[in-house]
Amino acid sequence: MKKTELKKQIAYLKELIDAKCLECCCYQPEEVVLCEIKDCPLWSERPKEKKGLYSLSKKLKQKKIKNF
Repeated sequence: MKKTELKKQIAYLKELIDAKCLECCCYQPEEVVLCEIKDCPLWSERPKEKKGLYSLSKKLKQKKIKNF
């Protein structure tokens, strides 16, 4: 596997984790950062800052509305 492909896969996995955390916290970026559910298998990988979460939250909300 090439290094660029690996970087793309890592970025994709990070986006999936961020999306799951946002879903769990009702699409509230502040709550993702403040999450204290240490039993969650994604807790150690969750976003530690709000950077990028607002745009992802907006994107996910729009996608969710389209699925109805």
